[in-house]
Amino acid sequence: MGQSYPGAQAIVFDLGGTYLRCGVWRSAAGVSSLRRVKIATVWQGQPSSVVWDGIRSQLEDYHQSVTPAVAAEAPIVVSFPGPIEDRRKILSAPTFLGDDTAIPDLVGQLREDTGRAVYILNDISAAAWYLSSKTRADRFMVVTISSGIGSKIFDRKHPAGVIESPAWAGEIGHMTAEDSPDAARCDCGGRGHLAAIASGRGIERAARRCALDEPDAFARSMCVGRYGATAITLSNEEHLVPAALAGDEWCLALIHQATRPLARVLLAVILAAGLERVIVIGGFALSLGSVYLQILRGELTAVCRYSVINDEIDSLVELGTGCEEACLMGAGSFAERLLRVRQ
Repeated sequence: MGQSYPGAQAIVFDLGGTYLRCGVWRSAAGVSSLRRVKIATVWQGQPSSVVWDGIRSQLEDYHQSVTPAVAAEAPIVVSFPGPIEDRRKILSAPTFLGDDTAIPDLVGQLREDTGRAVYILNDISAAAWYLSSKTRADRFMVVTISSGIGSKIFDRKHPAGVIESPAWAGEIGHMTAEDSPDAARCDCGGRGHLAAIASGRGIERAARRCALDEPDAFARSMCVGRYGATAITLSNEEHLVPAALAGDEWCLALIHQATRPLARVLLAVILAAGLERVIVIGGFALSLGSVYLQILRGELTAVCRYSVINDEIDSLVELGTGCEEACLMGAGSFAERLLRVRQ
């Protein structure tokens, strides 16, 4: 007999650039029956059609596993890493499809596969809905540092709550942070974008380039000596993050350099929008925890030379601790708001 979910209100998915997270959400108990699956991307050499078919198969498989215990009227809500139009149309999906513009109709496919109402929202919009219940700030920004970089502003006094219109609202990862013709290429195809430099994926790629260009310095790092990396196998999860947490100077210098342009962008938004808080989430930032927070605060302090705000930098920026499932929980929070409006 399948597990039952009393009061279930939605089946929720968080489709990230690296993992697909799945769950059943109900207002009284949050998300249950969690499943996390690593997904294929075009960056691993897979054709985009294969990537998409794999994602669709995983979504349908999870739906089949829980559908006997979930009411037929419960909707599906998908948190997605890219700009969304009218909560149904994906405009781009660079973190796992690259610059491929042939993006399938995910909402239509899921409706066909499941027979349920389906909604899709930007993943950081979802996280902002969740984090709005965890902070007292009236106007704050959520920024994710993971496979890519994205952000959303939440304003309690605005009727929409999350400022997600127009579709490019919060897409700071695609600002040009470096103008040189050989600047790092973003997953979307553009060069010098902030995400290509300061995201977890961007930092990993920069580290591999540095390992090839400066083999002696790389050889002296903990990535090699303690964790057995090579310039080809070097990765965030197995080498860069554990070495940085252990205080490796080579890794920390790389992260500092990559984070500097992010600090400039965040400071501009803080000043322009009058933000009371910036909450940092995302797999890369959260895996480094206080080390990443210290680096970001340090870089913000270095670029901020305005006496009115200088003393506020440390209190303005915080980690969304315990937020690994923030986007999934946010999809549930959105479902609750949606159902409440219907009633």
